[in-house]
Amino acid sequence: MIRELTEGDYDMSIEASDWRFSAVICGMKKYFTYYDSSKYEINKDCLLFNTNDITEKKFLMFIEKYYQDEMHHIIIESMINCDEITEEIIKAVNEKLGANKILQDTFKGIKFDGKNKEEILEKIDKNRLDIISNTFKNKKKLYRNYCNTNCLFSDEQTTCRLLGYSIDTGKKGKSISYNFDNNKMDTTDTKYFDFIPLAFTGDNESFFINDNSDLEGLISSNNLLKMKIQEQLKLDKKNSPRSTLFYSIIESTDFIDFDVEVIQKDIDKGFFETLFIRKESIAILKELDNYVDYQALNVSYKLNENNYINVIKEVMNSILNQVFLDNLIEMFIKNNRSYIASQLIKINLLIRKGGETMRRLMNEARDCANEVNKSIPDNKINSYKQKLISAIIFKDKDRACQILLQLSNYSKVKFDFAYSLFDNFDKNKDLIYTFVNALGHASSSDRNKGGNNNE
Repeated sequence: MIRELTEGDYDMSIEASDWRFSAVICGMKKYFTYYDSSKYEINKDCLLFNTNDITEKKFLMFIEKYYQDEMHHIIIESMINCDEITEEIIKAVNEKLGANKILQDTFKGIKFDGKNKEEILEKIDKNRLDIISNTFKNKKKLYRNYCNTNCLFSDEQTTCRLLGYSIDTGKKGKSISYNFDNNKMDTTDTKYFDFIPLAFTGDNESFFINDNSDLEGLISSNNLLKMKIQEQLKLDKKNSPRSTLFYSIIESTDFIDFDVEVIQKDIDKGFFETLFIRKESIAILKELDNYVDYQALNVSYKLNENNYINVIKEVMNSILNQVFLDNLIEMFIKNNRSYIASQLIKINLLIRKGGETMRRLMNEARDCANEVNKSIPDNKINSYKQKLISAIIFKDKDRACQILLQLSNYSKVKFDFAYSLFDNFDKNKDLIYTFVNALGHASSSDRNKGGNNNE
């Protein structure tokens, strides 16, 4: 919520009344920090500032610095200021001169030949603000990913400028449904929503943690997420912002004892999504740090020629929504990825709230499988394993129990854990997952704790 002030040192106040205003505060904090300004104040509930400290020019110069890796003209300046201009650099500069429409218009009829450095730099300086503004506004992962591009720098609109909250009145017939009730939509808008993209961290998938117990905590949580993502990308460029968010929350659970709201923006979706991380899910995440090798789950598993499944994304969604991982576990057991399956089974146990008794029974099931592995030939092990997998996948509980009895009789190994399955198969399903997963021998890639990021 925004309020104009008539007394005191400041003329404007922004209160974190919902996630949008929380995000504005985070974005504006970065702006004021960039200018090393002391002319603002953050208390527990709101940000206080003076409106004349925010100008379009200052905002754009800040944007140029904050998103410098996304600014083609900054890359051009860096390349042509090299001590030695090579043919490769000349080629790269000319490619960048046509990288987007504003640069095409600015450098129409001009090519870099290695000798006209000053002409190029002068053109950039003369058109710098227009280049920054158009790049920020139209680049898919910047302003365009979050807001209606027609609204940048505009004053308060009749509908909210954020995607999913806005109505394009110029295309009203196509953008809203029949009998649409505008009164039921939150149309609150302010020019300060232009700061919201700065609050999100990520790439094609970006996140904002609305941990607004107090504003300092809100800002710290999002700064920590940004730092973690940058660290993870330096270590492995294949790490996704979602997996880093997952790891960051796991590593921060000792300091979180309340529900947390995470706002998500997928670059391919024209709206924002909300993830609620509730206390029950936080309790599970806290257990993961000591009980599960969750790094092994950071893989994209190939389902067929065109489709992959992001394992860490599925795991996170299951934990947040308290949904069992049965289908994912069955898929990895079927494909002999026993290490990943074993980690998923552990998470399933946490979601089911199985406790120490179930952990003991799962250890017994694993021990029984190891005894079977020693007692009968490999071809028989594989035969029984495939029969059990088939019965599990087709939800034939009676058949699965019969096969367990047959295998126990054939191998002369007593399956004490199986009595819990006979009593309540669905409640104790992780026992048969553990047993079947331990039958036979893991593949070489599985012994390497999960294999590659893309399999």
